[in-house]
Amino acid sequence: MTHPADAARRADAAHPDASTNRSSVLQRGVIGLSAALLGWAGVAALRGTVRALVRRAHPLDGRVVLITGGARGLGLALARAFARDGARLVLVSRTVVELERARQELAASGADVQVVAHDIRDAGGSARLVAEVVARTGRLDVLVNDAGIIQMAPFAAVPDADIRDSLDTHVWGPLHLNRAALPHVARSRGSIVNVSSIGGRVAVPHLLPYCVGKFALAGLSEGLHAELAATGVHLLTVTPGLLRSGSHRNVRVRGAHVAEARWFGLASATSLTSMRVDRAADRIVRACRERRAQLTLGVQARALEVAHVLAPGAVAGAMRLAAWVLPAAPPTPEAERARLSRTLDLGWVSALMPSGTAAAMNQPSAVDDR
Repeated sequence: MTHPADAARRADAAHPDASTNRSSVLQRGVIGLSAALLGWAGVAALRGTVRALVRRAHPLDGRVVLITGGARGLGLALARAFARDGARLVLVSRTVVELERARQELAASGADVQVVAHDIRDAGGSARLVAEVVARTGRLDVLVNDAGIIQMAPFAAVPDADIRDSLDTHVWGPLHLNRAALPHVARSRGSIVNVSSIGGRVAVPHLLPYCVGKFALAGLSEGLHAELAATGVHLLTVTPGLLRSGSHRNVRVRGAHVAEARWFGLASATSLTSMRVDRAADRIVRACRERRAQLTLGVQARALEVAHVLAPGAVAGAMRLAAWVLPAAPPTPEAERARLSRTLDLGWVSALMPSGTAAAMNQPSAVDDR
């Protein structure tokens, strides 16, 4: 029996052009692969160089950064990340106790930090807030609109007041602050960072008030990015997915209160469904330095965003399935009452909640409401 290798050698000897052609094809393949790898390495090196140049061109050292919702959760993680870059911080929140705890922690680590108690839903107070910050610090370079509220309920249990509250918090508050801060931010060609959500790209069942507000904020932010470019102001729109920030303690639920709170808590508790909040904060600060226009955080959020564009019907079907799985509102007056998730007994699910993260991110507990 003739061995295949001997047959190939005899064929090459009988047809030298075929052997030469195979060798030539192999050489071209190796050269092409090498060129592709070198090109990729060159692009990566160029990207790194550009990032380094942008970072030097837009340093944060000594810049004044105003963060709404800065006392806890993502806002506090952002304060820590900006402080590591040498920024001077002004944190804004409605809760004085949480503000003071955040201030003490940041000051102990060497940060230059001040706090202001303010409700961003107060439209007339935005100009006063910005004026107070500038009076204290002499300037305002970066505005981060991170304050938010989470409401979870089936549509049947959602009153109009919840949607108004979401719009006041997620849209009107940032809009009024953007207007008030713009002249000051423009002087230093600084940045405005608007934190929307993947829920501002893809509507999620039982989060309708939240999604309405976040959709509106994303539209406002992206429109401002285009219009403010001529002023030198950089505007970044951030759309995070679920973050492990301890926010499961702050969900305002209606309907089947315990079941709703359990679903949200479990979704925000694991690395399969959510992203570490400190990692998210570092990426937002980096995107601010690099003056990026948009940033979607979390592989889950990016996948959902892409799927919504490429296969909207499939995503709509998945959302219908989610709505079917989520609990319906019981036909009782109690179901219409709003309750904070941290005041509920979630039973065995409580052991799965990221309580350590919640404490580290200055999130309130049920004790704080007594």
